[in-house]
Amino acid sequence: MRVWTVDSFADKPFNGNPAGVVIFEEYPSDDILSKIANELNLSETAFIKPIGKDHFHLRWFTPTVEVELCGHATLAASHILFQQDMIGGDQIIFDSLSGPLHVSKSDNEITLNFPLQQTGPSINISIYKKIFTEEIVNVTRAYDDVLVEFASENALRKLEVDIEKIKAIDCRGLIVTARSNEKFDFISRFFAPRVGVNEDPVTGSAHCKLAHYWQQKLNKSELIGYQASKRGGVVKMRVEKNRVFLTGSTVTVLVGNMHI
Repeated sequence: MRVWTVDSFADKPFNGNPAGVVIFEEYPSDDILSKIANELNLSETAFIKPIGKDHFHLRWFTPTVEVELCGHATLAASHILFQQDMIGGDQIIFDSLSGPLHVSKSDNEITLNFPLQQTGPSINISIYKKIFTEEIVNVTRAYDDVLVEFASENALRKLEVDIEKIKAIDCRGLIVTARSNEKFDFISRFFAPRVGVNEDPVTGSAHCKLAHYWQQKLNKSELIGYQASKRGGVVKMRVEKNRVFLTGSTVTVLVGNMHI
């Protein structure tokens, strides 16, 4: 089978978040899908199956589990379908565990129409003061994640976390964020050791929460975020009612064959 690696939310190789992409006529067993994702050992691998014209079934696996929503791997999957001329126009529909997802392409960017995942209410900050020495502004429940806002962008960029302490938090992953002093509205980082990803380079699903959080704080519906991992990546957001449109660039970095 053919396998692609795509750097998502990146305009040049070795930036953004790499995702694996595999296309099947019919899915093999879940065990095989899990083993492929573990073999590729990327934070997510997207598995695609055609079900109609410009209409596909999409599943996402980390090296250890299947997940309900993944932005950067959806971006990567869309990029490959467009690149391989498998799409008749500039729109794709994916059936997924998060319902129908619509994707569009314009010039060199791809936009994901994802569910807006609301944040709140605030939760007890004292536990997180034991985890972080940095000044904390707010801690809130963010759908299946926990979001911690720091007072300082510089502190967030320099942050070193104890993964075992993060793993003990009852959530899919931990989002840390701060208002940006530069050209972005905010910056963030994302840690999800419970699903096999200690730190994710750029996380589309986390921006489904970050878009709601910063929309409320900044009173604006169009936002630009920067995920300040070592690789780094820019995510453009537009909030419309209960949806968030995530836009980013993509680069194919690897094409190969897997034999199983």
